[in-house]
Amino acid sequence: MNFKISIITVTKNSERFLSKTIESVIDQTYANIEYIIIDGNSTDSTKDIIKKYENKIDKFVSEQDNGMYEAINKGLSLSTGDYILVLNSDDMLADSKVIENVVSVIQKSQLDWYYGNIIKLKGSKQVYTRLFNVNYNDLLMSTHGTFVPHPCFFISAALNKKLNGYHTTYKFASDYDYILRALMMAPAKGQHINLFITKFRIHTNSITASGSINKERIQILANHQFYKIPVLRRFYYFYKLWIYYKILNMVQ
Repeated sequence: MNFKISIITVTKNSERFLSKTIESVIDQTYANIEYIIIDGNSTDSTKDIIKKYENKIDKFVSEQDNGMYEAINKGLSLSTGDYILVLNSDDMLADSKVIENVVSVIQKSQLDWYYGNIIKLKGSKQVYTRLFNVNYNDLLMSTHGTFVPHPCFFISAALNKKLNGYHTTYKFASDYDYILRALMMAPAKGQHINLFITKFRIHTNSITASGSINKERIQILANHQFYKIPVLRRFYYFYKLWIYYKILNMVQ
């Protein structure tokens, strides 16, 4: 089956890195990609950059919104792909064969979700971060979204419809909640793909660097009943998971 992959990029004054993001999508060797860009009515040169590539972009909307998760939900409502990936406007796909390689895995198993490894860009340094198979309990016990990175997460259109998009009450960490809900949803099943999917840029203006996520992350954990789990059990799984993650990524 020739699966269609929808890739959604949301932007707001993203002129610094956006060209690289767009080029990483349009340079893919896999042909059946639907590329959607949702812009929050940028006031810099973002819209001009997008117009340079307009013949390679399937759907483009630019209007005021109430934050990136509302923008992502707009993109989801416009998507017609079998699987969906959200690619940040300051990130890029790791190489030109990423989607082709991911689809080759999807064709074999056709699960509800997949995620891969991530390359963290810190200035000129590239940190190759390897991940492993986790379930809902693992991701909850880790207390972070690190083990299933949002920019590397492919979800089936069918499962996304059941989740009804991202909760817009969260402004910075709704992706952690969204992925937790995806992994919790029965009978949803997925797997880790041992491929580097996305180059994730960490810079001074990024949400990750700002620390804005932490307060919302604690609220998400509470909503998922994390704090009702016995403390010793929480500590055991937390350290077990993070020690394994550190060992897996000890050598660069």
